[in-house]
Amino acid sequence: MTRPVINTSNNYNRYSQNINNSVTTPVINGYFPTHKTYKDMVIARVNKTLCAILTVFILVSAVSYYFVTASEITLNKYRKQALALNDENVELQNKLDYLKSYYNVDKAMQKQHLLQKAKNVMEVKGTPATAPVNTNSVASASKQKSYQWSIGF
Repeated sequence: MTRPVINTSNNYNRYSQNINNSVTTPVINGYFPTHKTYKDMVIARVNKTLCAILTVFILVSAVSYYFVTASEITLNKYRKQALALNDENVELQNKLDYLKSYYNVDKAMQKQHLLQKAKNVMEVKGTPATAPVNTNSVASASKQKSYQWSIGF
């Protein structure tokens, strides 16, 4: 790389203009960087700092988005498990209620003592001369209104 041309005022690429506004041409053509002023250096440093801060914020937001997404996935998994357990619980509760209803009917029947076994067995010996059946009492019983009853709980 060649050195830039320095004019009498020691400024890079600043060519003196004559009185008739004509530009003197340099000896070597090309890109020659100029000296940066303090203001330009401060602006560049602030821009680099802001770019670094923005990059850090972008990385932090990407990492936090990953963790939020991962926690949402686990919450959805737990929600599905809870719904499945609730459905199973409802089915088991229905079965339990069904069985309890039979248990309650059985307990009520035991309290009424309607289905007890006989404690004593009586044996009746047949006699050759039995008393005749009174037909009047049977006929009068059929004429009476029968008693309606039922077992219900």
